[in-house]
Amino acid sequence: MRKISPVLLPILASVFLSSNSYAAASAKFAATYSTSPALASIVSIEDATVDTKLVDSKTGYTMATIKVPQDKELMVGISAEIGLLTDTSIKGKNGGSAKAIAGANAHITIFATPVGGGDSIMAAPGKVMLSERIQELSATLGGVIQSCTDGDLDGTITVAEDCIVTDEEIGLLQSTTAAHHFNFILPNMPQGNYEIKAVFSTGATGEVDICDEGEDCSFDPEGTVSATANATAVINKTMMTVQQVRATKTGVIEADIVE
Repeated sequence: MRKISPVLLPILASVFLSSNSYAAASAKFAATYSTSPALASIVSIEDATVDTKLVDSKTGYTMATIKVPQDKELMVGISAEIGLLTDTSIKGKNGGSAKAIAGANAHITIFATPVGGGDSIMAAPGKVMLSERIQELSATLGGVIQSCTDGDLDGTITVAEDCIVTDEEIGLLQSTTAAHHFNFILPNMPQGNYEIKAVFSTGATGEVDICDEGEDCSFDPEGTVSATANATAVINKTMMTVQQVRATKTGVIEADIVE
């Protein structure tokens, strides 16, 4: 019987352990990540003088592949940097009144699709909103009085008739970027290879509501007003991790929060 050299034993053991460790990891864990901004939803309404509404949305996905033995669970973790920007302003004079509304959001849904074809399975708890902001600015503006002249010499000054008034403007801008995380579960998965897809969506809305005589607002026939609403939502860096696990009996249930 041939003998293996003592010098080769540590090397062979190292190779064996490394290959087994790699195989085990590839069978139980998968991950995918992105580093570039994507799915930017953008709307822009500038100085609208009539009611206006704009909506934009983007959808895309990232994917990892994992092999599942019979009746195992998959735990999926999603982390993402979400950037939101909302910008509203109103400009007017002589009692002009308006609302400017800007909204931005990003949400995520996880699906498992059998490699080679088959029905997709949605991970619990379904679609999750990672981040959302709705910003509303309302204003009734008198304007900035530059000068006044009693044109009819009656001793009374009427701003709308006797004064030079320039626009008054107010605005609000918020810009945030934050990292968010959520866990998903795919229980009792049939045996096979699966593509785990993380479907990201962003949305942006902008709306201008100009008050007029038909609405309950501080309307003045001599007043003028315009409004601006801008919104942006973007997905920055992301990380998806997929882990094969085995839950305890009745370990995966849907339950209400009890006060």
